[in-house]
Amino acid sequence: MTTPSEPAWGSTEHLDVLAALETFRLYVRDWMSANAVIPDDIPAPVRGHPLSPEVKQWVVEFRLKLGSMGWIAPSWPRRYGGAGLPAAYASVVQKELARQSIPPIYVSIMHAAALRTFGTEEQKTTLLKSLLEGEITMCHAFNERTHGSDISANTTEAVRDGDDYIITGTKDYITSILPPDVVLTLAVTNPDAPRNQRMSMIFVDTDTDGVVIKPENLLLGGREHKFLYTEASVSREKLVGLEGQGIEIAEFMVDIERGTMASVPLERQQEVERREAEFDAAESAQ
Repeated sequence: MTTPSEPAWGSTEHLDVLAALETFRLYVRDWMSANAVIPDDIPAPVRGHPLSPEVKQWVVEFRLKLGSMGWIAPSWPRRYGGAGLPAAYASVVQKELARQSIPPIYVSIMHAAALRTFGTEEQKTTLLKSLLEGEITMCHAFNERTHGSDISANTTEAVRDGDDYIITGTKDYITSILPPDVVLTLAVTNPDAPRNQRMSMIFVDTDTDGVVIKPENLLLGGREHKFLYTEASVSREKLVGLEGQGIEIAEFMVDIERGTMASVPLERQQEVERREAEFDAAESAQ
């Protein structure tokens, strides 16, 4: 199979590509002008101050609009909530969004990438899709007050009970401006395993019985939360990755937070895409 070459610079084909890209840019810019503007009757957010309830509601509504276009993750596949756009077109969306004077939409690439890399296909077409369509607010709960940043020393437990985990413990320092709907929780599932295999990553709906969230205002604005789990029962289907893989997933997420998707080795990204292609092929063959 011959690999198509890039259009020659200045050729008719090259100019057609540039014209199409510019047309798309104008379309995105017009869409942002119509949707990414906080109405005059809502007081503008002030840097260093908590967002007002009106601004929070506007963010939630705008995130839904952006997600309906697939533009929260514009280059990602449509079945996971993206728009499936080529890189150049996805870059246009990202640049036009960055030009807007609006608060963050609170969808973190570290959460999305962890779900896409380690999640099952069902988790990706449900939970990840809901995240990228702007339907939910997600946060993660790694730290515990008595252990600081040493997540391997955490004591929150998830004990197996048939098809469920029973989670008990306290997580601190969870930053989330918007009330979270789902929390990626790092918990001990096998206390007798080696230190780096004791924990697992489980996503927990915050309306689960036994889950209590206590907001704590910060001195310089913003808000952190304390999550208290008291025998909260969560299906084992909400395990992300393998049991005992929690530390690996948490470190993967932290690396992305520090360096964006560029910190994920290309080989790993290609492996994820290969698995997805194989799943598509198997589905088509049925």
